[in-house]
Amino acid sequence: MDRASFQTQNLSDTSANDAVRPAAKAPSPLRVVGGGLRLAEPVAAPDPQWEAAFAGLRGWLGIALDPVPAPRASGLRKMTDWARGPASGIVPQFAPWEVFSPVSLQPGANAEWPRADWMVSYLFEHGPGSAVRAGTLDFALFSPHPSACTRDEDDALPLPRLAVIEAMLHAARAQGRTRIAIIVSASQRNAFASRLLRADRNLTREGMTLEVLAIEAAMPGLASSSPRWDAVIVMPEWRSIVFTLLATASGRKGPWPLLWFANGQALVRASSEALVEAGGRLPLDAPVLIQTLALTLHHSGMGAAARRLHEAATRLRDSGIVTVSRGSTVPYARTLEDADFVELVCAGMSQGHRAAPHWQAMAASLVCGTIAAPARLSLIASTASAPTALS
Repeated sequence: MDRASFQTQNLSDTSANDAVRPAAKAPSPLRVVGGGLRLAEPVAAPDPQWEAAFAGLRGWLGIALDPVPAPRASGLRKMTDWARGPASGIVPQFAPWEVFSPVSLQPGANAEWPRADWMVSYLFEHGPGSAVRAGTLDFALFSPHPSACTRDEDDALPLPRLAVIEAMLHAARAQGRTRIAIIVSASQRNAFASRLLRADRNLTREGMTLEVLAIEAAMPGLASSSPRWDAVIVMPEWRSIVFTLLATASGRKGPWPLLWFANGQALVRASSEALVEAGGRLPLDAPVLIQTLALTLHHSGMGAAARRLHEAATRLRDSGIVTVSRGSTVPYARTLEDADFVELVCAGMSQGHRAAPHWQAMAASLVCGTIAAPARLSLIASTASAPTALS
């Protein structure tokens, strides 16, 4: 088979550039506590149904919006930006109603993509009831942004920069994903493997299994209803094929939450991905709205709110209440309109004794892409926009 398997002990012995790798910066001793959800303007959804559902979820969670205009702020707000980390200048834009097609990443598509270094979409699905819990799908599909890929030689195909590879591996490892396939063209395998061997060995140490595969060799594993990997890093030109295989095998051809990142782990944009015309807008899709909002809250340091939202939606589905885009074949399933599903979540109709299924995408408590560490100084915000006290 045309593939290369890399066990972690092999990678850790060959990272020759570790001696010159700069030391990681220590976490900032200053942290922002409280405040609203900072999102880049425009914040309002163009569709009234999306806006009403988004507002309803924020109200139920007790979260105020803190819209951030394009110009950088100054004064104390600038100090809070510094506290958020080295990528603090990036405030994410929340737009799950904007759908991107993986086809637009193919060469010559001339699509307008967000400015980013890499992207990841998530397929998380579990059926109602405990009998199908073992069949829960929890998959992450990573790709470097086309602009983050460079050529080693004039006639070579572009490959992602080493820092971008490390950022994607860091995200996968933080989520507890240990079986990762890296899908490239057959002619790229050796060059990618060589670049991978120079990656930070802390990201590829024991417990991580990486396979560098040509697209032809990876297709059988992707076409299975139970993929042999829990994450895939695929070159952008092959993303549409991989997305199609995964969507077909899982039966989930609707939109997936799609996140865009830059400067390592800084969230740039939260949107959605589906096999539709690029640049289009989706009708209200409750699962995508809820999952995308949960992920945005998680990456904004609001882990408790993110978990509450995720658990409420999954428990509601666990009771047999589903939507059209995420249906179910169990006999007691009840299909609701997406707006009605959101209303039930906000009405607290998702109570149950069974634990909500774990979602690896929210496995680590992240603050600006790093595991949260104790802070020596905190800014406590009494409103969504103005920190007013120091502790």
